[in-house]
Formats: sequence, structure tokens, C-alpha cells
Amino acid sequence: MSDSPSPTRPRRRRLLRALGGFLIVAVIVVAVVSMRQARKANAEGEMAAAARGAAAADSGGVAAAPDSAAADSAAVTPPKEGKRRGLMAFLGGKKNDKKEEKKREAVPVEMAAVARHDVPSFFVGTATIEAEQRAQVLAKIAGTVQELRVDEGDNVREAHVLLQLDDAEEKARLQELRVRAASVQRELERSEALRTQEMISAREFDDKKLLADEAQAKLQVGEIRLGYTQVKAPFAGRVTQRHVHVGEYVQVNQALFDMADFDPLLVRVYMPEKEVERIRTGQTVRVVPDGNVAGACDGRVRMIAPVVDPRSGTVKVTVELDDPPAELRLGAFVRVQITTDVHANALVIPKVALLEEGGESYVYRAVADSVLKVRVETGYTDDRHAEVLVGLQDGDQVVTVGQGGLRHGTRVRRLAAGTDSLAARKNGTDTLAARP
Repeated sequence: MSDSPSPTRPRRRRLLRALGGFLIVAVIVVAVVSMRQARKANAEGEMAAAARGAAAADSGGVAAAPDSAAADSAAVTPPKEGKRRGLMAFLGGKKNDKKEEKKREAVPVEMAAVARHDVPSFFVGTATIEAEQRAQVLAKIAGTVQELRVDEGDNVREAHVLLQLDDAEEKARLQELRVRAASVQRELERSEALRTQEMISAREFDDKKLLADEAQAKLQVGEIRLGYTQVKAPFAGRVTQRHVHVGEYVQVNQALFDMADFDPLLVRVYMPEKEVERIRTGQTVRVVPDGNVAGACDGRVRMIAPVVDPRSGTVKVTVELDDPPAELRLGAFVRVQITTDVHANALVIPKVALLEEGGESYVYRAVADSVLKVRVETGYTDDRHAEVLVGLQDGDQVVTVGQGGLRHGTRVRRLAAGTDSLAARKNGTDTLAARP
């Protein structure tokens, strides 16, 4: 039985042929480059030898022989050695040129001067938006929902009808009570006439009067119950939630609506006791909705609780919002920023100039046409600035944009004001083109 050829052998042959062809091409390229370098080196050697020979002839011809020998020896350099030295010179020259070019290139950066500003210290806490008045409207009598007058999100005034229950039964009962009260009242009037004639006793007259009063009281209860079939708003505000539908039968004390008064809106934040000592009633507060810096608004400290929570050691601070944005909702998470201290005329730098590394802060300070990496100690910070306690002085320049490509001692080129900045290039925008 003859052996069948393995299917992998032709594939190996094709791979070997391809690899051999690639090696041949590579060898040819290296050989051509080496030959060019060798020819260039030989030509330069011949020119140098000719120059030395001419100089020796002018001085008396004594040194002509050695120079000629040197030229001959340079001319008869073995081809392999010339090629090798030419290739190494070519590769080494290219590498050195790249290193020198990279070393000489200045990195474009933006800088800012160290300045002096007032820097505040903040307490930042989280809280939720609350309403000063909130209520859950309950059913006062049982009945079937006949009509809904409002829905979620509607603004209502005080005593506005929110819902109408079926009132047919209550109206009929009220009519019955009215007839009863009228009948008893007529009996009382006849008894009064008989009493003046002394035809009935005082006790009988008092009984008639009590029956009349009782009938009148029941009539008032009937009128009140009929009024309960119209569910009204307890105060002016907004309907935040509806719990029932038309046709639904509701029981006494069943929740019908949730309401809230959005004017004013409050935030209650809990601060450590030592921090509360630094704030005062009426102080301005910054409130920023979570994830929506554009919706930030101001508020003021309305009330500071007179007691400390023994479990957490905190004090409740109530903040009232001034002119909050319309899209701000109850229950939304916000960050409350309360100023607790201010360092006046402090040495500051832009916050973007700071670099964090190993738990320490650094900046790149400009010195002539280079930068030095300097460790700094910071104090208070705000949204834009950071106070510098150690490491910089008035008049120093620090890099604010372009720190990613810098090292200690890197040469830099400061971008002129109004030119295309690194930040603009990073964002894919052109500051010059964006100008009107």
C-alpha cells in the first residue's frame, strides 16, 4: 500500500519559498545601502589623500610617499569591511540624528503666573430637595370617584376642588334631614304658643326644644358630609402624585393625592459641630444639583438647629433656595457648598497646573527656556485656584496645559495668547476659527 503525501508538506514548501524570497530581498537592500556608503567613504578618502599629497609636494615632496601609501591603503580596503562600516555608519547616523532632533525640539505649553487671591474653605455636603409644606390628601368619606379635576404636576390654589365623589346618596340623606328638622321646628313653635297659654308643662316644652336642636345638628352633619364628596386642596401648591382613578371606590382615610408647596424649596444638611461654629444665619450658600452644574443656584442659611445629634455628632442646618431653576424636583440630590473660612491675599495658582503623584502635588515651573518639576504643598482650594504654601514664589510661571509631554529639564516653547492652544487641539477645536 503506497503512502499518500501529507497535506502539510506543500504548505511548508510555500512558506519556506516565501521566507527565502523575503530574506533575499532584505539582503539585496542591505547590500545596496552598504555599497553606497562604501563608495561615499572611498571617495572621501581619495579626496583627503589627494589633498595631503598636494600639501606634501609643496613642502618638498618628503611626505608624498606615506600619503600616497595611505591613499592606496584606503583605496584597497576590503569590500566586506567597507560594506560593514558603511552600514553601521548609516544606521548609527540615523539614530543619532533622531536623538539630537528630539533633544532640540521644544514642547509647546501654556503657562500662568503665580498670583494672589482670596481663597475660601468650604464644607461640602449632600442632601435632597424638600418642600416646606407637604401633605397627603385623604378621603374623609367612602364613595366612588366620579370625576378627577387635576392631575400630577398641576398647580392649584387653596380650596381648589381636586376630585368629585358620587354624592347622590349624601344629597338624598341631606334632604331627609332637612324635612325632619323642619317638622321638629314646627312642633317647637306650636309648643311655644301652648306654653304661653300654660297648656303644656315646662318639661314638655324643653323636650320639644331638644328634639329641634338635635334635628338641626344632624342637618349640619349632613351638609358637612355632602361637602366631603368634593375633595379640596389644603393649601396652594402643586400636585405631586395621584393615587386613584375614575370609577374607583375609595374608603375613609384612603390616600387620594400628594401635594407640596414649591415656594420655598429647602435643603437640610448635617454638619459637624466644629464646622457649624464658623457659619451664621443668612449666610450665602451654593447649591449644585448632582450631575448638573449648569443648574446651580444660591441659597441662604435659614436656621441652625440648637441641638447636636448624639448619634452622629452633627447639627442640622436648613438652607432656603433663592430663585431655584424650574426643572429642580423634590427629592433631587444636591451638593451644598458652605463657606467656613477665607484666606485673604493668598498665593495661588490655577488648579489645572497641579499634578498628583505618589500622594504628593507637583507643578512644572518655568526657568529660562526649560521647566523644573517642583513639589508643592497646597492649602485651600476652590473651583479654579489652589493655594500654595510651599514651593513657589510671587512671579513664578507654571505650566497649565501640556504637562503630559514634560520631564524635569525639558525645553519648552510658550504659546502666545490667542493662538491655538493644546487644550483646543485636544478637543478638536480651533480658537482662531471660532472667533467672529
